[in-house]
Amino acid sequence: MFRKLRTDLVRKLASVKLVLVNADGFISDVELDNGAHGQNGIHIRELRGNDVEFVAFSRSRNDLISSAAERLGIALHQGISENAGFYSRIKDDYSVSDDEVAFICRDFTDIQVMRLANFTAAVPDAPLEVKAESYFAAYTRGSGVVSEIASLILTAKKYPGGWSE
Repeated sequence: MFRKLRTDLVRKLASVKLVLVNADGFISDVELDNGAHGQNGIHIRELRGNDVEFVAFSRSRNDLISSAAERLGIALHQGISENAGFYSRIKDDYSVSDDEVAFICRDFTDIQVMRLANFTAAVPDAPLEVKAESYFAAYTRGSGVVSEIASLILTAKKYPGGWSE
């Protein structure tokens, strides 16, 4: 069966080199609904092999968030109190521009960064104001959203015309 990825998504996602994730909503695999995205990390590993990096950040220091980030194989920065400054430092660290950043967001404090990043995806439990600012509404809760967005990016990079299998 064939499906066509929206052309606007392909344009935004094909140039992504860094996926930035607000990880404050990460949950453990056992809490994922019926093993949704049970293969978490497969798309992330594939994209890493194609020079796409994943970085997560959190306001808190939490073992659950740490274990989810570790399981996904993504770098985690904890105790981040100011999103805009962190965003600027991460872009410099990875030598990327706003046009090369996808941002998975969830909180009001993300809105300032959302307005800078090329692609934004709001998690399902994000406040309505955050969803309204977002380019894409993700379907998966918790850490599964990273795999969902990674899958879209991988499809955009593999099929620049938008076709996938």
